[in-house]
Amino acid sequence: MPRIPYVDEDDLPDEYQVLQKREDALPEEIDAEFWNEQPTVLTFSNNPELGHAHVTMNTELWAETGLSAGEVECVILTIARTLESDYEWHDHVIAALERAGLSKQTVLAISNQDPTELDDVHSALSRYATEFVKKDGSVTEETHNEVANHFNDETIAGLAILAGYYVSLVYILRALDITLEEPFVGWKLENYPVSEP
Repeated sequence: MPRIPYVDEDDLPDEYQVLQKREDALPEEIDAEFWNEQPTVLTFSNNPELGHAHVTMNTELWAETGLSAGEVECVILTIARTLESDYEWHDHVIAALERAGLSKQTVLAISNQDPTELDDVHSALSRYATEFVKKDGSVTEETHNEVANHFNDETIAGLAILAGYYVSLVYILRALDITLEEPFVGWKLENYPVSEP
């Protein structure tokens, strides 16, 4: 269990306005029930407004960066792998494979930390996310320009904010000791699909 207790699910909202607002951009299964089962929401909602803000921020980042669902997951998975966050990796492997259309080959290339195994767009995003983590956000002009070959300024702003949010989320998970409650999918997807504990 985390360092602070889960809230009671009955105390969580029945609906989140942002999910209704962005429903056209979200997979069908991403609803209030989905969120209210997440250890992050159950923990963060000790501060109800910030639990709600977490749902809102995630939803807006998935829907409004300008990146496709698969591109978003490429960035998040790269961050999770670079920071060795098993929680973030696990959740986003499932999101990438089951909701965003990434192939196992792409996910494994991210796990191998070898962007040369990726197509040009995913390679540019993975390099950017890796450098964002390793250089504390100080990506080089070369890395920025590589991304700029594929995306406009609006999307690059979305990319930077996406990367920053998911780096911070890894640190929050660690600070609150939020851990997986099911078997880890594995860095090499050796336990995918995940069986119930």
